[in-house]
Amino acid sequence: MLGKVRELTLDFLNQATQAWVEIEYNRRVHREIGCSPATRFAAAPDVLRESPSSDALRAAFRREVKRRQRQSDGTIPLDGVRFEIPSRYRHFRDVVVRYPRWDLSLVDLVDPREGTILARLFPLDRAANADGRRAVLPPRPEETASGTDASGSPAELPPLLKQILAEYSATGLPPAYLPKNPSAKQAEQAEQGGEA
Repeated sequence: MLGKVRELTLDFLNQATQAWVEIEYNRRVHREIGCSPATRFAAAPDVLRESPSSDALRAAFRREVKRRQRQSDGTIPLDGVRFEIPSRYRHFRDVVVRYPRWDLSLVDLVDPREGTILARLFPLDRAANADGRRAVLPPRPEETASGTDASGSPAELPPLLKQILAEYSATGLPPAYLPKNPSAKQAEQAEQGGEA
């Protein structure tokens, strides 16, 4: 039908093809199925699936990469840009992130075992980071003082250490060292003990 048309453009070809399919092909009786494709489609059971949303398509076409977190400031590099890891994940040495290479505003921290998204990551704000004010972070469990847990309450001692301390206190020996800088309370007790 278009053999004698001299100036064919892509827009015109698309328009002509769509019109031919809708008006001619889908309405004429097909030799093999014995009816028109439109009639066959209307009579058949519905097996259509909804097309994915734009957000689902954007999420599907992303890279998944592993990065090592810089422990000093809790950031990772990604295509020349540093991203902040939320402080609740600062104990992760290696992190897995998903992102589209063409859009660094959609970077997610991902659980590598389950594939679930843990948090959205944002680029490091160098201006805000340079003012020097920092939020107070709660200590990690391994950073807490010995003998207390993260809440500050006394922690359960390991059985061997309990046994050693019990045996040492049973000997009745004085401490093997004296504190170099006693606290005010200890100094007062020492003075009262010397006067008595």
